[in-house]
Amino acid sequence: RRGQNSSSSSATHQAQSVTTTLLRTKEMMQQELERVSTLNTTINDDGALLNDAKEEHVGMGGTMKGAQGAMRKLGRQDVRDAIILRCALVFYWIVVVYVLWTRIKIPFLP
Repeated sequence: RRGQNSSSSSATHQAQSVTTTLLRTKEMMQQELERVSTLNTTINDDGALLNDAKEEHVGMGGTMKGAQGAMRKLGRQDVRDAIILRCALVFYWIVVVYVLWTRIKIPFLP
């Protein structure tokens, strides 16, 4: 009977050891599952954030092209305004010289 009792005790001890190991494995797997779940949520959130940033970037592409066109147009208009201003100044001085020549008869002008 003693042999049977020791083999039964050994089997019980092995069963308890296997049960303990399985419980630790189950706990580790639950922790790993929670970690992976958290990681998955983080990745999904980051993916959504990246998609939003991409959509905003694509949307700004058209705005940037429009702004570049407006800047080119303003640059051309600035050059045109400078030319008109110079022509106006030349015309003004020509008129001033003509008035002085006809009214005062400046001697050094023919």
